[in-house]
Amino acid sequence: MNTRTIQLNRWFETPLGQRLLNTEADTLQQILPQLFGYHLIQIGDVGHGRLLDSSRIMHRCVLTKPPNLICLPYSAIYAQADTLPFAHDSIDVVVLSHILEFEDHPHEILREIERILIPEGHIVILGFNPFSLWGISRWFLSNRQDAPWCGRFLSLLRIKDWLALLGFDIIEQQIFFFAFPFHNDHLKNYTRWLEKFANRWTKNLGASYLLVAKKRVATLTPIKPKWQLQPALVPDAVGTHFEDHHS
Repeated sequence: MNTRTIQLNRWFETPLGQRLLNTEADTLQQILPQLFGYHLIQIGDVGHGRLLDSSRIMHRCVLTKPPNLICLPYSAIYAQADTLPFAHDSIDVVVLSHILEFEDHPHEILREIERILIPEGHIVILGFNPFSLWGISRWFLSNRQDAPWCGRFLSLLRIKDWLALLGFDIIEQQIFFFAFPFHNDHLKNYTRWLEKFANRWTKNLGASYLLVAKKRVATLTPIKPKWQLQPALVPDAVGTHFEDHHS
């Protein structure tokens, strides 16, 4: 596990991180109960499995790197995100919680997820919005080496482009969480009215986003033999041509 990911997990234990985690769990509660199947995997241990509580899928597990982490009541799998230990077309739903912006090869992670998802399986991505107060603030903060500011915030547009290239259809997207990036939890009492205003009038400027995509079913396009592609001769037209020529 790289240093940035460890820092992120610690940040989610802070009051501000807990507020975001609660909001993301509430947002997933609108999504996960509608996704069915036999196997659900969360890549990364943000929330220690708590984000999966609203799912109806019986078998839920968390993929993590430190072997001493316990994600009860769900099973834990220890592996790297870009080399997943699952067979092709074997997983129904994959949840990514702030993994892509804190790993070195985000596109390879998405490629691995495409490999293990069943046709019409779903990927659910949670990420930090670079076009938000948080995204702007990270350029002016002195502690950019700390989480979550040390992550490479990826835009929704970039993620959707990557998913389209891998054969996914976008099902839903949401932008949310308008809290100010203050670590002092007491300040939230003075900024709640601003958060409500931002939630109503600046919908695209939330600090976090959710993206749901479905793996497209591959369809085989029949290739016609070359002889069928040649233009057919029309006997009447040929006959008329010769008659005009002799006259």
